[in-house]
Amino acid sequence: MDKPWQKIFQFLYGPFFAVLDFFMRNYRANRQRLGILLSNKKIATVLQGAAVVLLIIWIIIFAFAPQESRDKLTKAVKQSFGELQSIQTKE
Repeated sequence: MDKPWQKIFQFLYGPFFAVLDFFMRNYRANRQRLGILLSNKKIATVLQGAAVVLLIIWIIIFAFAPQESRDKLTKAVKQSFGELQSIQTKE
């Protein structure tokens, strides 16, 4: 490839690929850190316990919320589950 064309393409598309590379490297590194963290049984147990406690807190909030807030919360939860399902089906 000619040097002028190479410089033009690098100028136009170089920053995009540099940012993409940055995020991909960080994503991969964070996934590895999370895998190492969750391989420890004590930490995994604490995180599972925290998730259960958070779920119970959300149930209590839902139980004591007024009806119109319940409807908003139900819609938000359904939308979140829909987004999660669409992400899982893409993978």
